[in-house]
Amino acid sequence: MSSDNFIYITLGLLFIILLFYNKSILKFLFNILLGVIFIYISNIILKSSGIYININLFTGIFSGILGIPGIICLYILQILL
Repeated sequence: MSSDNFIYITLGLLFIILLFYNKSILKFLFNILLGVIFIYISNIILKSSGIYININLFTGIFSGILGIPGIICLYILQILL
């Protein structure tokens, strides 16, 4: 078994445990996923204007906690800085 398969299996098992363990953690992870997807789609749309947000742990957690207003704040900060 390669190390990639081991990582995927471990993440899958962790996801299943979290699914049955605590719904709020699952909701937070789902919000992070939706935020990252929204940032990715926004980056594709705004690519021609030169405005983009790097997708990393900070932006994922920020978008997971604050949602759409947080993502808008990230884009405003990107424009101002």
